[in-house]
Amino acid sequence: MMKKIFDFDGGLMNFFARIADLCLLNILFILTCIPMVTIGPALTALYSLTLRMVRNEDSYVLKSYFVAFKENFKISFVSWLILLGVLVVSIVDYRISLLLITGAGTFLSIISLILIFLCFVVALYLFPYIARFENTLKYSFKSAIFMAIASIPYTLLLIAITGFFVVFFVFLLPIQYTILAGLLFGFAFLAYVQALIFKKVFVKYEPERGEKVEE
Repeated sequence: MMKKIFDFDGGLMNFFARIADLCLLNILFILTCIPMVTIGPALTALYSLTLRMVRNEDSYVLKSYFVAFKENFKISFVSWLILLGVLVVSIVDYRISLLLITGAGTFLSIISLILIFLCFVVALYLFPYIARFENTLKYSFKSAIFMAIASIPYTLLLIAITGFFVVFFVFLLPIQYTILAGLLFGFAFLAYVQALIFKKVFVKYEPERGEKVEE
């Protein structure tokens, strides 16, 4: 029994191999996020790898990451700029609304907060969608919105899990542990947990298993 556990292909060795892959993936994600404008392609590559992991479609992390980063660069880059633009405008509008004491200020603040929340939800689905399906920019946005609405229970679960990670690592852990966790595995582990949920969401839209699916 013990021999099987510690066997090269055993459960314990596979567990440690997965942890090592997630750590490497996390480092690659952070490095490719540094220019800031490349966060979109980095997110897509991150989800591309974690979606393969939860499907047991193992691949070389280093090579596969940069292949996914390059293949999806254009659509992910433009998607990120669009979301970032809407987010920045919404945040500016919200800050302006706080200076207004009329009903218009309250209305503007509500609209701004709704737009900020929608940006988060769309981003939550958009980059995993781009990682898994091949489509145009317009259709990718429409599909991400459709899936978020059509899979409300999973969407709420994704929001709750992401919110828990943010609260736990940012507000509950000491800052030194938060930085350490973020550098070692935090982003990749969160994406892996999310990928387990996206696997259930995407299966309805995948006629066949493959690297990418055209819709």
